[in-house]
Amino acid sequence: MKHSTASGVALGGIDAALEMGYGTPQRRELRLKVTNPEAPVVDPKIRGCEFPPNVVTVAGRRHVFMSGGLSYAYTVSPDFHLAREPQRMFESERLYAIGGFDYEITQGIRPFNTEYDAQKFYWKKTYCGTFNVDVLRPDSATVEQRVFSINHCENKNERFVRPFGTFYVNNSVNRNDPSGPDTSSGSTSTGYRDYQPGYFGFVSMSYAPINADTKWGVELQKYDMGPILWPRSGFLTPDGKAKHPRYKNPHPHPSSLIAEDPKDGKRYVYVFANDSAEREDASTMVVAARSPIEARALPGSFLNFYRGDYTEPSLPKNMSEDIAILATRPGGNASAIHPHAVNRFFVARLRRSGLFLSVESYGGGEGQDRYFETALRLSEDLRTWTDRFILPNSRVNARQIRSDAPPFGLYYPKFLSADGSSHYEVDESGPFYVVATKPHALIYRELSIQVL
Repeated sequence: MKHSTASGVALGGIDAALEMGYGTPQRRELRLKVTNPEAPVVDPKIRGCEFPPNVVTVAGRRHVFMSGGLSYAYTVSPDFHLAREPQRMFESERLYAIGGFDYEITQGIRPFNTEYDAQKFYWKKTYCGTFNVDVLRPDSATVEQRVFSINHCENKNERFVRPFGTFYVNNSVNRNDPSGPDTSSGSTSTGYRDYQPGYFGFVSMSYAPINADTKWGVELQKYDMGPILWPRSGFLTPDGKAKHPRYKNPHPHPSSLIAEDPKDGKRYVYVFANDSAEREDASTMVVAARSPIEARALPGSFLNFYRGDYTEPSLPKNMSEDIAILATRPGGNASAIHPHAVNRFFVARLRRSGLFLSVESYGGGEGQDRYFETALRLSEDLRTWTDRFILPNSRVNARQIRSDAPPFGLYYPKFLSADGSSHYEVDESGPFYVVATKPHALIYRELSIQVL
C-alpha cells in the first residue's frame, strides 16, 4: 500500500490489498482537507455520559440517550441541539432505557434479591451502554419503524463500594476466575480500572417500537435481543477452563450506520466494533458486519466483512447453548477493515459527495511521550478505507485523557450534523461537529472539510 500524504492517501494494488484483508482499492484517489484546523474543543460542562449522547429524531419527537453505568433518555423539543444548548435536556424527565444486570441491582431498578439468569443476561451482566441509537425505517411499509440500539455490553468481575460495605460480583463467562480484591474492576485512587483477565465484552442489539408502551421508543430493555457479533476466537479455550489466549480483552465500543451498498443498491445496517487483533504486535482491530434492512438487525442476520466482502456469519451456529459451552465457540471469520487499533470507529454519510466519512481516536508513543489523537478516513463502499488523515491539533499527552482541564482528547468520537438532528448524515458543504467525551463529560469540536 502507498503511504498517506499531507492531505489524503492513495491505496495500492488489488493483490496487496486483498492479501492484507482490507478490500479492493478505491476507484479513484480520495483526499481530504480540514478547512478549520484551529477549531477549539468546547466543554459545555455536561457530566454523566461515559461516551457522547445519542440524538434520535422520530415521529415528531427528539430523544437524547445518555449512558454511564445505566442508560437513560430525555425526550426534548424537536429543535433541541446537543452542541448549542445541551443543558436543555435536563429540563425533561429522565427515562430509564436499558442497563446491565448488576448495575440495575445496585441502583434499585431491580430488587436486590432478583435471581440472576445467566442465559438471559450473560451479555449484559455488568454493563449495557447505548453506544449507537438510530431509527430503523424498513423499505416495506408493512414493517413498523422502531428505535434500535447497538450496545456495548460487559460481563466482568467488579467491585462495588457502598456506604454499607464493599461487595464483589463475579463474571459468569469464566467461572474459574472469581472476583476478589485483586481480581476485580473498580474505582481506584487514579480512576476506574478494569481487571482485564476477568473482562468479557459483547455487542448486542435492543429495540423499542414507537408507541406509548415504550414511551415512544425509549424503553429499549423491553426488547433486548442479545448478541449480534461474537469474537473470532470465542471467549474461552475449548475445554472451558480458561480465557482463550487469542481473546485479547477487546472493548467493543460499537457504532452503526444504515446505508445503501453502492455495489448492489440494497440497504443494510452496518456495525463496526473492536475485536482481538490477528497480529501479535496489536491487541485489537476494527471489524465490520452488516444485516439487510429487512432483517431489522436481529441476531443471526449479520455477516462479517472478510477478505474484501460481507460473507461470514457473525455468530456461532447454536446460540441457545448454555453460556458455559457457547463461550468456547468461535465467531465467524473476520478481517480488519484497516490495519490500526482505535478507541472507537464511527462512520457517517456525506450528503453532497455520497462518500463515507469516519472518525477514530487512538493512542501512540511510549512512556512520557504517550499521546492520544483523532483522525478521519474516507470510503466509497464501506469496504476499503483511505489511510488516516490526522485531525489538526487533536493530539494531547495521554495523561490529559481524563483531565478536567484543556487540552482535551476526543474520546469515543462521533459526528453530529449542523442542525443537530443526525449523527449519520452530515453536509460537508458547511461546518458540522465531532462530539466526544473526555470521558464522562461531553465535549465537541466544529469540523469543516473539503473533499479533494
